[in-house]
Amino acid sequence: MESLFGGQLGLLGGNEGLKEDGCGVGWSNSPLSEDMYSASHFALISAYQDIKTRLAGLERENADIKRKLKIYEIKFPMISEFGDDRNSYCSFEPKDTVLLQSENGSLQQRVNMLTLELQKSKEREEQLEDVIQAYEKIHMEKSSLQRDLDKMLR
Repeated sequence: MESLFGGQLGLLGGNEGLKEDGCGVGWSNSPLSEDMYSASHFALISAYQDIKTRLAGLERENADIKRKLKIYEIKFPMISEFGDDRNSYCSFEPKDTVLLQSENGSLQQRVNMLTLELQKSKEREEQLEDVIQAYEKIHMEKSSLQRDLDKMLR
């Protein structure tokens, strides 16, 4: 930076600029040259354009997030029940907690019953497969005996 501006960091033009001295950065009273003013002006314009671009990107991202939130509120209506205080979703009243716990208990019982039914169904399916295999074996033996009988009768 010192090689470009001769030890001064000109930001806005006019009679003041930042000057690097041995102890840090201080103010200089020397006026900025036209080249330094143009460079500062260009730097400000570039920074402004960069900020505008980032702001537009953030606004698009914000709009996308709002759109996704609306979609989620439609899919999961309980999201919209929390209103503007979205951080209080865990603060239920005691009666709500008791109700949720009882619903959770009944749902857990239902899951256990369905799991047991599924297990019994699988056992029945395995038994049915065993019966089918035994039937196929008996059918093959019958066919074999039938052929042997037909050969004897010829």
